[in-house]
Amino acid sequence: MKKKAFTLAEVLVVIALVGFLFTLTLPNLVQKQGSQKYIEAAQTAQKKLQTAFDETAKVNNNKYPLDWKNVRTSSNKSEAIIKEIGKKLQIMSYCGNSYKGCFAPNYRTLNGVKTNVITDNMDPYRKTIDIETYEEEVSQEQTSDEYSDSSYENEEPKKKEKLEYEKAEPEFSSTYISMLDGGSVVIKTSSAHCNGIIPATDPLERPFCGVIYVDVNGPSIPNMLGVDVFGFYLSGNTVLPMGFYGDDFSFDYNCLREVPKADKYNGLACSAWAIKNKNMDYRKCQAGSRLTWAGSIRCDVPPPKK
Repeated sequence: MKKKAFTLAEVLVVIALVGFLFTLTLPNLVQKQGSQKYIEAAQTAQKKLQTAFDETAKVNNNKYPLDWKNVRTSSNKSEAIIKEIGKKLQIMSYCGNSYKGCFAPNYRTLNGVKTNVITDNMDPYRKTIDIETYEEEVSQEQTSDEYSDSSYENEEPKKKEKLEYEKAEPEFSSTYISMLDGGSVVIKTSSAHCNGIIPATDPLERPFCGVIYVDVNGPSIPNMLGVDVFGFYLSGNTVLPMGFYGDDFSFDYNCLREVPKADKYNGLACSAWAIKNKNMDYRKCQAGSRLTWAGSIRCDVPPPKK
């Protein structure tokens, strides 16, 4: 029996259909691959910064960054912090108080609105603690030339002295750097002290010393909050991603792909979600309704039954 061959027209129709289906799936594939690349870069950046703060704090008696001696005695607090942790980082370029050369000139929120959050000074923190509690122990001078058991037994208790701080000038400061791996980092401070507390819905008190913004691929596009730009609190010596479960700056209201009103911070609260859950499904379905910390963490997974 003679087999029927495909006609040229049929072959062209099949090719056209395959091409059409490919154009439908390609954007999602590209977005998924790009998202994973940015997430992995954000995780790496957080680990590098955390290691730098841990190691620098260790040689500063585990004090908070703004209590480190070289930071306390400097008027530019963000610059002094960068100089201290920079000894532990692979910095390529130091751009000082200007974003030029380290960050792109234009950024967008997750819903596509132009934002100046990278170049603006950080807002003053509304919840603070009493700075009078900032003291350190100072050892008494050893009066005896000989070290014996009796000298240790009779050693006077250590005194506590209040730390001295250089006034922050400017009060609000930002210092920009670019890294050898292609990413860019800015540290922003608004005080001479680590005297803030991050507002949260849980009972934990998390210290606040400033904010850190990381553009994982530097000036290269897309330059979008929550996509290649991530926000972190400098909480004591902890690099804490914004939008964590319990953060008052919540994922449900500050990581929205569709919002009626422009908010220059929209997208930064996606940071904890992307790093912890290892996805950017908030780019496909709405945070706070389809995606929640206590519910579904993927768009295609139904919420757990109550």
